[in-house]
Amino acid sequence: MSPMAETVLDVLMVLSVTGVLVCTVAGVLWKRRHGFAPFHMGGAARGFGHRQHLDEHRREGSGPSLAERHRRAERILRRGERAESPGLALLVCCWAAQSYENWENPWTAWNLVFLAPLFAGFLALTERLDPVPALSTAVVLLVVALAVPVYRVHVLRRSAWAIELNRDLAEGAEPTPPT
Repeated sequence: MSPMAETVLDVLMVLSVTGVLVCTVAGVLWKRRHGFAPFHMGGAARGFGHRQHLDEHRREGSGPSLAERHRRAERILRRGERAESPGLALLVCCWAAQSYENWENPWTAWNLVFLAPLFAGFLALTERLDPVPALSTAVVLLVVALAVPVYRVHVLRRSAWAIELNRDLAEGAEPTPPT
């Protein structure tokens, strides 16, 4: 059983490496065609990074705390609801747009699918796992990683719906300086 497992694991490793290379090249080409820097990493989807909405100079008693606003905006985004205020709608739209931008490239999700079994294959190559457990681990990781493209579609739909639902209210919001 061990030589057979080694052969299957070797074939899975070759297919995974080929898939990673193809998805990486296709992802770079996709980013170039869509105006992104080829190796630019997306920002965080929850309001941090280059589009952060942090109140660094917030005075006490001047409204809901930053964490409370983020929780409400995240809940609205997750549930697909309409925000109750223009400021919150603007925050929801910004987060949804960033989330959409982060998951827009389809090749990134498939790259993760091909990278998952490589982990178990490298464990077998470094002799940390025998070939049979490594093959089992690789198959389990591959099956779990197949959820990433499905989750990507879910995030894209949820983000587009949140933007569509809150766009008109957010357009009426005035960007306010930190209080």
